[in-house]
Amino acid sequence: EAIERGYIVPYYQPVVWSDTKELCGCEALARWIDPIYGQLAPYEFIPVLEEYRLIHKLDKSIIESVCRDIRDSIDNNRKTVPVSINFSRLDFELMDAVGTLETLVKKYNIPKELIHVEVTESALIDNFSELNKMMNKIKELGYSLWLDDFGSGYSSLGSLSSFPLNILKLDISFVRNFRENEIVIENIIKMAHKLGLLTVAEGAETNE
Repeated sequence: EAIERGYIVPYYQPVVWSDTKELCGCEALARWIDPIYGQLAPYEFIPVLEEYRLIHKLDKSIIESVCRDIRDSIDNNRKTVPVSINFSRLDFELMDAVGTLETLVKKYNIPKELIHVEVTESALIDNFSELNKMMNKIKELGYSLWLDDFGSGYSSLGSLSSFPLNILKLDISFVRNFRENEIVIENIIKMAHKLGLLTVAEGAETNE
């Protein structure tokens, strides 16, 4: 009902270059604007939808909203930047995630360079070979591939060279404890660059 009535919408979090502070993209985050309860934060509804295996319906709805917004931006000659969308482990299990993405991108005639696909680090520990196939398919189709929540507690160092990634996204916990993690962050960035990856630090909102 919430999806049908448009209560769940994407909020766009900016991604900026650290040296120039120039906007280079954004991430689509789900927000539930309920007519009775007001704005619900993701932690209030995402875990419930995952538990009851409904999260793919929300993610599909967000992807379609993103494609619609990008199409509207292009049609109205507004500056358009790439948007990253999130796929969870359950998305690959409960729907044809790659096929759904392709269908919506074609439906709204969106240039593929304007859609970046984020896959959470935790997804890599399940069904490795099948997920690897799907991630390679995403890359072959022309989408940029991001590894989300890197360093959030799962062992994925060995996976970095196994998946066709473009961007490594540091988990927000690194930034929240920046001073304690400064050396770790520096070396993750160096490692990523040696692997040919760019890095994004989630939650970095100050000059420091």
